[in-house]
Amino acid sequence: MKLNLIKTSALALVVFFLSSCGGGGEKADSDAGAEFESAKAQVAADVKKVIQDLPPPSVVPYLLISAGADFDASLVNSTERIESYQSDVDKAALNLGVYAADIGYLSSYEKSEEALNYMGESQKLAAPVGIADAIDYGMVARFESNMENKDSLASIINEVMEKSGDRLSELDQLNSAALLLAGSWIEGMYISTMIVSNYSVEGLSEDDTNLILEPLVQVVLNQKQSLNDLMKVMNDVPQTDGVKAAMADLEKVKAIYDGELAEVEKNISENTGGFTLSTSVLDNMANEISRIRSSVVQ
Repeated sequence: MKLNLIKTSALALVVFFLSSCGGGGEKADSDAGAEFESAKAQVAADVKKVIQDLPPPSVVPYLLISAGADFDASLVNSTERIESYQSDVDKAALNLGVYAADIGYLSSYEKSEEALNYMGESQKLAAPVGIADAIDYGMVARFESNMENKDSLASIINEVMEKSGDRLSELDQLNSAALLLAGSWIEGMYISTMIVSNYSVEGLSEDDTNLILEPLVQVVLNQKQSLNDLMKVMNDVPQTDGVKAAMADLEKVKAIYDGELAEVEKNISENTGGFTLSTSVLDNMANEISRIRSSVVQ
């Protein structure tokens, strides 16, 4: 059962009508309350599932490394912007997700000092979102003590995301949990598509470039299902202005997946040896993701 806001509003009107007529009000109120709680519990479970099924913030960077992509410092969001996010809960939740992906990118390339700084600065967003206990001093201390082990750092980052989602679900702040996931997803896609777009090695032919980047292009193509899962959750949580704006943006990404990239997937599945997966198939996706990411971090 989904948390449908229109249905919930209708139920509230029915409860009010029955109560005012004096007939069966208590039972109707009890039934509506039980249905609401059941729906809310289902959305909380869906949030938890998306957290578990989405690629963790540490996964994409490892794929970038395996593709031979160099670290690009310009791709991470500056911590100097954090103060501007603190007064808006939706913006804070979105960018906390962005920073989680950035920390994964930094730590995977052994930029441990920078990653630690990002972890510490992210605490400033945890409080307004309501998850200060998810990124507390103890978590930062654990991160600092494992700076030489990027696998351990990846584990800690993934744990922070899962703990954050659980805590927000407990607090009934499901919209913030959804936005946290959306921010992390958008940033992971931004880093991936920008690296594909900007990849250049002197003397390397276009065919060789396509061959090297094919696994990363495929990773981007494979995010269609995770996007659908994310959008399902966002559709079912309280529709704040931030959630509505994020959904409108993600709908545009979905349109690209369902349109031109569906044709690419068809060519891949039907390929008998003559089809080459070119990086150019992601050009429109990269442009759209870049636009969305700019609106998130500005």
